[in-house]
Amino acid sequence: MKIFGLTILRNAIKYDYSFRESLLSLGGLVQKIYLGLGDSEDETPGEIKKIPVPMEVIDSPWDPQMMGKGGIILSVQTNIVLNHLRQIHEREENSWGFYLQADEVIHEEDYDLIKKDLQYAEENDYDAVSFRYLHFWQTHHHIGVGKRWYPSEIRAIKLATPIESWGDAQSFRNVKKIFRSEAKIFHYGHVRNRDRYEIKKYDMHKLYHPTSDQVKLIVKKSKRKDARAQVLSYFGTHPEVMKERVFSMGDTWELEERDEIWIVGRAEDYSPSFIESVKAKRIYWLRSIQKLAWKERSRAVITDPSFMERILYRTWVPKKARSKLALPWNREFLLTLQLSERGIGLGKCRE
Repeated sequence: MKIFGLTILRNAIKYDYSFRESLLSLGGLVQKIYLGLGDSEDETPGEIKKIPVPMEVIDSPWDPQMMGKGGIILSVQTNIVLNHLRQIHEREENSWGFYLQADEVIHEEDYDLIKKDLQYAEENDYDAVSFRYLHFWQTHHHIGVGKRWYPSEIRAIKLATPIESWGDAQSFRNVKKIFRSEAKIFHYGHVRNRDRYEIKKYDMHKLYHPTSDQVKLIVKKSKRKDARAQVLSYFGTHPEVMKERVFSMGDTWELEERDEIWIVGRAEDYSPSFIESVKAKRIYWLRSIQKLAWKERSRAVITDPSFMERILYRTWVPKKARSKLALPWNREFLLTLQLSERGIGLGKCRE
């Protein structure tokens, strides 16, 4: 199995992208990264050279005539890198491209699953693999689950195909058969330095809209939407490469371990490694919340709450994101969110 990374980058320092973390995480999965570098106004070119991963940089200035046209400059730039990658590796057997944007990061715990899924896709005539998305909102402890967020997206494609990036490079077209992986892409685009975030949003809208008046109107509308964002608490683990950045934003890497917690559910529905990662010294598994003293019930986690239990014990975690395209979360990720709702975190498995 041969996996090659591809990405594009421009003004990464100016906009405070998590590009170092993104490239490091991608480098841990692929044999080599091909990066399309736009004409930046900051120190991005020099900073890229400091990142210790096998990488080829392709200088690719952005055509100003393509600005303000629905964001298509992003897919144009992506396809420049993809075509370059194909010229080198397309004829090699079992060769795949893994696309990652500069604010997206892969969790090292998913490397083996991704490789396994790509191998399965290769052997079963799939030409693309989509991945689940976690869209972090404002902090590293909240994920967006409203209808505006795409719940999954294609990020791996077979090179010997006519697949190409399109639109604003959110996805790919000319795909025949998609395998849906349970591995996750951690999207940190909305967790960055506040001032740089506002500049980035304004400048990003310039890629989509031709006039400054349109941009100002869209920015104004987006602020109203931002205020109504639907989020869930998240205290699961983050990719290890994100640790320094999480701390720099004033967020917590791991919650303190609880002495004891109560979970209404079946331990056998979860892997031993997942249970081991829960930040609690003792976990009591119950068949019914009625087995628990009344004063403790509001702190218990109910894995499959009834309608009345949701109301009585104030548990609001849905079984999937709000998008019509969303598939139900698997049991372990759903429990991660249910634990997070109660302020219970996950961590690395204890030795």
